[in-house]
Amino acid sequence: MNRRFSTSVSLMFREFAMPERFAQAKAAGFEGVEIQFLAEGDLAEMATAAAAAEIDVTLINVNMGDYMAGGAGLSGVPGREAMFRSEFASALDAAEVLGARFVHLGPSRIPTDSDRAACLDTYRRNIDHAVAAAAQRGSTARLLVEPMNRVDAPDALINDIDDGAALIRAAYEGVIGLQFDIYHVAMNGHDPAEAYARHRDIAAHVQFSDIPGRQPPGDGTLDFTSVFAGIESHGYDGLLGAEYMPRQPTLETLGWMKRLA
Repeated sequence: MNRRFSTSVSLMFREFAMPERFAQAKAAGFEGVEIQFLAEGDLAEMATAAAAAEIDVTLINVNMGDYMAGGAGLSGVPGREAMFRSEFASALDAAEVLGARFVHLGPSRIPTDSDRAACLDTYRRNIDHAVAAAAQRGSTARLLVEPMNRVDAPDALINDIDDGAALIRAAYEGVIGLQFDIYHVAMNGHDPAEAYARHRDIAAHVQFSDIPGRQPPGDGTLDFTSVFAGIESHGYDGLLGAEYMPRQPTLETLGWMKRLA
């Protein structure tokens, strides 16, 4: 095998200052980086660091508002449309500066004072806006939707891979890609390879961590030799995005790279 990996410099390599994480990732053997929390670093510094390390920026996230603190977030929350659109414009700016390949639109929760139907309507309108704004800008970054899982986020608007795929197929096939996170898929009880086979036509990027608790591969219950081989048997040949939360310095957790490469 000759697998290629990207890494989250938001969740991993946190023992280093943000500008240093790009070179550390490259030296460790990663071919790309993902930035989930753009606000953590200075945009110009990150772009300079990525260029100096000669590592691609695979993916960035639109700012999620208060989602990570347990709040509703932005992407599908009635009344927060202006906030989402402002953050999306900023993400387009960042994607241009960083040369990011993918832009994840971000998750949201259903607020207690709303319902799923209203939130889905808001989400679709925000997607419509994002697609139009990206086209008007001439952005080359592909927009992605990532379903969460029902265990960690039972109140997330999109919390199953099949629901996310259905939303894309209903109106955005060929326009929006599916961000396929093995962690979320497996936490919902799906077989990752079978789920990927169902949705390979719209799956644009694959991420991974072991279950439960977003662990490094081998520290949880998934057999990544089988999982990766299964996904690849259905045609995936892109970067595999490591998105776990190390409990020790990241460099000490990378034994899986040699084992799975």
